[in-house]
Amino acid sequence: MVWTFLMLTPLLVWSRQVKNPSKPEINNSIDATLDLIGEPFLCLTNGSVLGTYTAGGEDGDVYEWTLTDIATGNILDYKENGQLETYKYVYTQEGTYNVNLKIRRGSTPNYFEDNLEVKVQQGPELALRPDYLLCADSPVLLTALDPDTTPVEEYTIIWRSFNNEGDTVELGRGNEFLATSAGYHLVELYQTLPNGTESCTVNGATYVGPPVDFQFEKSSEQICEGNSISITTDTPLSGEWFIQKQAAGAKTSLGQGFEINLTTAELSGPGIYEVTFRTASPGFPDCPSERKTTFEYMESPEVNALVLTDPDECGSSNGALQVTAVSELDALMIPEIGISQTSISAGDTFTFPNLQAQVYTLLAVKNGCETTELIQVKAVNPSTPLTPAILREDETCAATGVVEGNVSVDFGAPISNGTYRILSPRSGEIKSGTIPNSGELDIPLSSGQYLLEMIVDGCSYPIETLSIAKQPEVEFTVPETLNICETYVLTPETDQNLRFTLTFPDLSTLEVNAGGSFTLTEEGPYSITAVDRNGASGLCAKKVDFDATFSSSISFEPVLRVEECFDPIKYEAVIEGISPEEASIRWLNDQGEIVGRNAAFYPSKIGFYSLLVQPLRSGFCPVTPVEFEVESPITLVPMGLEASKICPDPGYAWVNLTTDEEEVAHTEWVFYDQNNNRTELTDFDDTFEIEAANPGTYEAITYNSLGCEIGRNYILVEESMLLTPPSLAESYAICSKENTMAPINPGDFAGYQWYFGDQLVSTNNTYKPNQVGDYTLVVTTEDGCELSGSFRTYDACNFSVVYPNAMELGNPNKDFRVLVSEGVTDAELFVMNRQGALIHYERTVEVALETPILNWDGKTSGKEVPTGTYLVVVVLRNPTYGFEEKMTGTLLVLD
Repeated sequence: MVWTFLMLTPLLVWSRQVKNPSKPEINNSIDATLDLIGEPFLCLTNGSVLGTYTAGGEDGDVYEWTLTDIATGNILDYKENGQLETYKYVYTQEGTYNVNLKIRRGSTPNYFEDNLEVKVQQGPELALRPDYLLCADSPVLLTALDPDTTPVEEYTIIWRSFNNEGDTVELGRGNEFLATSAGYHLVELYQTLPNGTESCTVNGATYVGPPVDFQFEKSSEQICEGNSISITTDTPLSGEWFIQKQAAGAKTSLGQGFEINLTTAELSGPGIYEVTFRTASPGFPDCPSERKTTFEYMESPEVNALVLTDPDECGSSNGALQVTAVSELDALMIPEIGISQTSISAGDTFTFPNLQAQVYTLLAVKNGCETTELIQVKAVNPSTPLTPAILREDETCAATGVVEGNVSVDFGAPISNGTYRILSPRSGEIKSGTIPNSGELDIPLSSGQYLLEMIVDGCSYPIETLSIAKQPEVEFTVPETLNICETYVLTPETDQNLRFTLTFPDLSTLEVNAGGSFTLTEEGPYSITAVDRNGASGLCAKKVDFDATFSSSISFEPVLRVEECFDPIKYEAVIEGISPEEASIRWLNDQGEIVGRNAAFYPSKIGFYSLLVQPLRSGFCPVTPVEFEVESPITLVPMGLEASKICPDPGYAWVNLTTDEEEVAHTEWVFYDQNNNRTELTDFDDTFEIEAANPGTYEAITYNSLGCEIGRNYILVEESMLLTPPSLAESYAICSKENTMAPINPGDFAGYQWYFGDQLVSTNNTYKPNQVGDYTLVVTTEDGCELSGSFRTYDACNFSVVYPNAMELGNPNKDFRVLVSEGVTDAELFVMNRQGALIHYERTVEVALETPILNWDGKTSGKEVPTGTYLVVVVLRNPTYGFEEKMTGTLLVLD
């Protein structure tokens, strides 16, 4: 088996070679027309190049690929597989090779065959690493080719990246590229042949990014004059913040903290601003992580307002107001009189008559931004019988923060039908209400500039301008929300001399000074209050509430994934507790270098790696990297098949598969009949031995635990033609006295099993029984079939004889006769009178079992003998065994 590292890393290096104009484009469909398709010209890059070949076919086809080095004739690779309609091979040497494909369809071995000649030459060696650290604002130099080993000038080199829509955009050309932003960077390089064709095109990719993963969270993308913006990170990190007005401004530090809050008053006018956040990470202390984001300070709309006429007196409606749009406006509104105009061009002028004395709010809107102006229309002859006393109080300090200021109004006498409004020059009306009949009113206000408008009995009192001074407070930042992963160490960020008091969810408290930390282990609501340790500073305390959620330490592991069998090795980070989008994922090599950042990881070579997953929004959790080893996959196991012949008994053959059972997770069996019809034998799934009842071809297929085919073989099963049973007589004699009988020879077979009853007594090819009873012989033919026969034995040397001791003359049913046992082959009868004269003799050599022999009717010379007593001698013989028995008795002859 050949396996090289390039196959493991499709993301880092892949090749696009010159197409063969005589071959169509590769079609990986299993239903495609049979045709060997592949790249005829390849270039080695980084020591190897992947060749891909396909053939089409249909379900059930089996592909046999053979790769040969034409110069030496050596076979470099051989694979036979039902899943290999697409074959991949990694070349590591220059040369000319032959790719041979044979397709077996059913049991037809060479249903299709084709060859492809492939020329492999040396190509460029990519020097690009899989991952680069982007440290702070220091750019990273990416190098495509090593100029010391490769003629860079012979190649066109193009650098690209992905835009927000996921499309690639060209970044530059040349062997080196200075990367200043995080993300994937792609490089394409190729040579141009004299005919203009691109040759040895190589594509590479690398990821450039900071050690720590985080993204920005902004309160808005755009702000208008008078508004503010809050920017923090999705992970509770403290670091230094910078701001720069693009194209013109200098980069300015905003200090350390978890977040920043900016108002337009702190900015240098409308425009695009770039905010940078920089933080350090424990794992890479010399490489600060930095990201940038932008927001836009929108230009505010402009209008000019002019009071044309003041009303004569309280309750008069003869005032007039003129408004001119200085800039183009989306809308112009005066809520006090229900005016709303849209789509206004610069220079448009509007006059609004019939106005009473009061404050009018002028709202101009453009691109989502509002400009608010307060226009005071005053009565020429106001009649205000009362002069209210107005008192102002500035903001003050309390134990946990700033207390609002206050405005008190006292008319000095009861009033009726009184209302008031508080208006902000930037926001318009912010408070309104009824003046109590007592004539006394308190209005809480935070710091700022305001107008107070009061109307009593339909008459407006003079507009009062109010100013509430701001009370400064201590400054510090903590995360607004965070997720505790077992523990979280919170260090409030400040540059002031403060003392912090943290209130835990159980209402217990803990104090630390600036620079100290709190260890959080519980979820729930928290609050932290800071006070200035220098009491003479005049700074108010500040209280911040925040919430913490809790999750136990996440669990994660690297899992080998196979999407298509024999594809490059791929691992996936399986994470429990959070989704991959909520995690910082790092794949590290055995040197601790980052080699991957996504949930999917393609190792660049075999060896040891580790996976480290940190939940975002949680800081740095106390997790331990999970180490694992990338090994070359098992793509082929031995497939030994043995089969017997189909025998009459039991009526089937056995097919046995011998393989590496530890690597095999699943087996399948397929049957092809004599007409090549295919049948899947699903009843035999996951077995290594099957019963084959029908003659034909049986195929075994093995798969690993990932479902990939790793072995296949087939064998022909035939019916046995050797069906002649053993040659046996129905019975055989034995001799209990001296067994000189020849052994039984049933014929020529591969194996013999002689049974006496159920007991195996011999496995020889011949057998001489030595017991009386029933025997069974089971023989095995050369085809492995078992045939059987049976016989019985009797004792030919233990004769028994029966004859009468009396007979009646003339009665055929009561004559003299002899019955002998089996085994007698020669019998003689002698009958003598009382004087010793022989009166009857008979011999027979044809002795039938259980059939009377030596019958005598009592006559001699044709005449009946006289009644009386006679001497009888019976002689029984078996010459085979050399035995003779002689028995003497008397016979009474009756009339």
